[in-house]
Amino acid sequence: MKKRKKIKLSYSKERVLFSDVLPYECPIFFSNRYLYRFLAKYLWIGKEKKVNSITYNVLEQKKRLNEKDANAFAALLFGCYAKGKRIGDLQHRVNALFYPFQFNIAHKKNKNRTLSIIHPYNQWQIVEFYEQYKYSILYLCNQSNFSLRKPHKIAQYFYYRDRLHRKLSGHESDKVELFFNEYENLKTYFSYEKYSNIYKFYEDYRYQRAEKKFKHLVKFDLQSCFDSIYTHTISWATAGGADKVKVLPGYHGSWVGDSFDNLMQSINARETNGIIIGPEFSRIFAEIILQYIDQKVEHELLDDEKKLRHKSNYECYRYVDDYFLFYNEEKVRELFMESLTKWLKEFKLQISPSKTEEFERPFITKITLAKLRIEGLINDIFSVPLWEEAVLNSDEEKEDDTEDVASDNDKEILDKKFNIYLSANSVNTQIKAIIRECGIEYRDIANYLLEKISQRLDAFLNRYEKGFKKYEYLMSMENTDKDEIEIHAQRVQRKLTSFLVSLVDVSFFVFNSNRQVNTTLKLQKIMNTIVLYAKRYGDFRDNPEVRFQTISKDIIFKKIQDEIALVLSTTDLHRNTLHESLYLLILAKELGNAYLLAPEVIKSFIEKSKLQYNLFACIILLYYYANHKCYNEQKILLKNELLKKYRLAAETERKRNAELTILTADMMTCPFVDEAYKQNLLKLMGITEIEDQRMIMRFAKKQKYIFTRWTMFNLNKELQAKISQEVYS
Repeated sequence: MKKRKKIKLSYSKERVLFSDVLPYECPIFFSNRYLYRFLAKYLWIGKEKKVNSITYNVLEQKKRLNEKDANAFAALLFGCYAKGKRIGDLQHRVNALFYPFQFNIAHKKNKNRTLSIIHPYNQWQIVEFYEQYKYSILYLCNQSNFSLRKPHKIAQYFYYRDRLHRKLSGHESDKVELFFNEYENLKTYFSYEKYSNIYKFYEDYRYQRAEKKFKHLVKFDLQSCFDSIYTHTISWATAGGADKVKVLPGYHGSWVGDSFDNLMQSINARETNGIIIGPEFSRIFAEIILQYIDQKVEHELLDDEKKLRHKSNYECYRYVDDYFLFYNEEKVRELFMESLTKWLKEFKLQISPSKTEEFERPFITKITLAKLRIEGLINDIFSVPLWEEAVLNSDEEKEDDTEDVASDNDKEILDKKFNIYLSANSVNTQIKAIIRECGIEYRDIANYLLEKISQRLDAFLNRYEKGFKKYEYLMSMENTDKDEIEIHAQRVQRKLTSFLVSLVDVSFFVFNSNRQVNTTLKLQKIMNTIVLYAKRYGDFRDNPEVRFQTISKDIIFKKIQDEIALVLSTTDLHRNTLHESLYLLILAKELGNAYLLAPEVIKSFIEKSKLQYNLFACIILLYYYANHKCYNEQKILLKNELLKKYRLAAETERKRNAELTILTADMMTCPFVDEAYKQNLLKLMGITEIEDQRMIMRFAKKQKYIFTRWTMFNLNKELQAKISQEVYS
């Protein structure tokens, strides 16, 4: 047998845009996929240039230099457009000031977390920064023995050159598209050691081994870590300490430290107190600083006086800013905390006293106990036998596919009772009991619960599918009582419909108890699985492959529609879950035109929540409105509010405003607004020349998308990709 050849993809610096630049919590149809394609296809590069003693960063297009339209679009995208200047002069002063787009998501009880999206020009800067300092980043992030999540090496992508790969990837000759598709499957720029998610640590041998060695565990984290970081401290951490930077005349630290410091200031309006939250590069910034502190603490505890050795007298593990300290003697803990507190203070950081938890062996938390009970509950829901004997025989293949007489084994299913029932009220009560008895909150287990439901639902429907295929097979045979088969099949379909409706109820109950972006995504995944399955509807007699009668599909879809409407109606200014609720409109659109939410529902939601028409609110609403005439009134209001947003920003700052720049670029590619409106937006961005406007709109039409996937959106595919990239939050 011929051995398959393993192929390593050529390195592309722009792939940073997929994983390290945008927060995970962006809407599912909003990504850097098409920005990446734009940068990679036209190969924008940068260099420093002095003009009248002022240093500029200059962007140049190295390929297709005659693409004036692409240059014009880049001038908009990078905030480089200036009236009277040649459209190809794409330049900014070094360390020019930009304003990130900030949005709030639900985080802790009655508390938001503010995340940021940086200006497209800054995103290009991140690409160039990684390209220049990637090996320095790897070196600086591999100094600590405490860290559980650190860049280990540059991620690589391999594929096998065979017929299957060519089939999955598309036409063999489409090399550019193949190149894009392969890189878009990469999850991270760096490979991470040792854990991509904190919960993996609890299941790892290191945690189990530490429990064997030590009697005590204390868990704690840092207070407002990212908000507290002073950007200049990156130079201290990379230069060997604050003293060197502060005391030595003319010494500013390392090149990588200074560059990272300047970049973090540039993307955040020159702020030095605090770094933006959300992108992976911010976590890397923090990791470099915390690794330096880890080193100092470990070396200090090892000195001649204390003689405390890591892995012997204690074990410490840190996941971003979450710490786990295992120890036996209270004196060891005191010395460790004393040293850590001192070095954290040196870097203007401190431990959060309110989030410190102590455990004694065995190290089992209330949340762990709750998860064990949740696991039992989910088993009770999904482990019911369907057609046990029939399912066992369902994998048997007929040797003669043309056989017209159904076997006795096939007919046995007509004697089986389809035992499936789910009481939503009962399950919801059991969930409430688990919460109360374990002394936890909904936010502690909501994400876990929805993930378990999603996993077991897929397996459950596969089991159902195997059994129902018996009816399908019998219906296709001659010499069978088709009326009897149809009655049985319809009865089973009705019971499944009732089960799924109850499951929708339970899932939304869990979601409403803890509306967060992660739970929104898990809920969408469950609903999408149900929706896709329910779309196999019709008349069973005419088409035995259908799984639902039309009325059953309507019942399921109407239930989902009602639950989404309820979420919107209960979202107000005080719940702080605006985006979490808005994201459900993406799911609502999957139900189809027959299940559009009433305009009054949308209107009431906008009024009750006192909707701020930010970037995400605008694109989600416009995506949902599309060209449906029933939303014309809301659409006019949205467009007017957008114009107000532009006018509220100072003219001189608009092109350096990340929200307005991204919004403008997306509006240029949006098929739901007319050209006159697009021209109006370009004027507000300072692009007044008609020919320049035409070039931008012409290229946008060719580009089709830049951030938002307005049409041909595949929710199922994007959910799979999104959830697989779930990161620390």
